[in-house]
Amino acid sequence: MRIAFKEWAVICRALAKGRQSLIVRKGGITETGGSFQVNYDQFLLMPTFLHQSEKSLVPESQDLLAEIMADAPPVGTITFRHFVKVIDTLTLYSAHDLAQFRRLHVWSDAVIEERFHRRRDEIQLMHVQVFALPQPVNIPFHDSYAGCKSWVELADDVPTVGAVAVDLLPSLST
Repeated sequence: MRIAFKEWAVICRALAKGRQSLIVRKGGITETGGSFQVNYDQFLLMPTFLHQSEKSLVPESQDLLAEIMADAPPVGTITFRHFVKVIDTLTLYSAHDLAQFRRLHVWSDAVIEERFHRRRDEIQLMHVQVFALPQPVNIPFHDSYAGCKSWVELADDVPTVGAVAVDLLPSLST
């Protein structure tokens, strides 16, 4: 697999532990029109370590920050541990509708509200099934992977054969 999705390392960990099954996205600054598009139905989770903080998470998930920092790869390296398959997508146009998805993610309400209202009132949701790679895969970081964008095409394939599904949380419709 060569397509990677940049996400906070703490959110990648929440997905991997089955504490979250929803990816919430507004759109990276460098994405066309500043709007996020679900361009792929399978992709690697590319953990990033910028912008995340305790106040960005619900209190019961703040413990994940220490975990991910202990597992952080050396500078100049990316470690892939999981990939996902998109089960369902949804665009929300009402902030009121966000509450029904609270149990499917670990972001604080303040972060979700801020993302929803940034630039225009809408947000993209991806309900995903997470798969653990048989072993972590380390690759060098390339300059082309940098920047505020969601999708990255890797220089090399990351093998996914033998990956095992992580327990899934309820669907978007339940």
